[in-house]
Amino acid sequence: MTDDPHALAGAYALDAIDDAEERRLFEAHLAGCETCATELGEFRATTARLGMAVAEAPPPRVRDRVLAGIRDVRQLPPELSRRAVARPVRPRRWRRAVAAGLAAAACLVTAASAGVAIRERQRVERTEAAYREVASVLSAPDARSATGRAAGGGTVTVVASASRGRVVVASSGLRTLPSSKAYQLWLIGAGGPRSAGLLPGDRTRPVVAGTWRPSDRLGVTVEPAGGSARPTTAPLVLLDPA
Repeated sequence: MTDDPHALAGAYALDAIDDAEERRLFEAHLAGCETCATELGEFRATTARLGMAVAEAPPPRVRDRVLAGIRDVRQLPPELSRRAVARPVRPRRWRRAVAAGLAAAACLVTAASAGVAIRERQRVERTEAAYREVASVLSAPDARSATGRAAGGGTVTVVASASRGRVVVASSGLRTLPSSKAYQLWLIGAGGPRSAGLLPGDRTRPVVAGTWRPSDRLGVTVEPAGGSARPTTAPLVLLDPA
């Protein structure tokens, strides 16, 4: 439990205050603190933006699985089903061939399903890990945010925490670059710019970068694909979430 209610705005925005008494005290403080109310609104807007950035539509194969599974759903009551499936006995050789074909198909389906399940689990684990890291920064007591418009269009939002040593970067509406170019992030402090990685190609996911220092600003430049050791263009935007 913290003695400074001002430090709880980020955690409250994420609904991450588990202590009921601490939540009550913060809400009482919030009712009379314009600074915390403003900060809470900013954190909620940022959280929503980041949540939309990591949201994904169900993969097309989900629809295929549903349609395939419909074939195995019984459509008739048991009695009518038994009548409907009553057929003249086929020759034994034909039945053996059909059984062998079905067994082979089942093996292929099982192997393919296992591969899909493993890849899906790995993707979910990566997404969950990324979300936990984002949530860790957003809920930090010293988290600060800033949003700015980029030259050429679009916006960039950052949430930084010195105690976590990390900064979350989300973008929206940045112009599409040719395959030979990429957006590169820079942490700019007293010692000059340090690369903080590249924005994803589709720019739909927030990026967690580091190491963040209280005196740092974040800049975004256009660089050759793969990035540069030092900035080669002027920053499209400079943000200081102090």
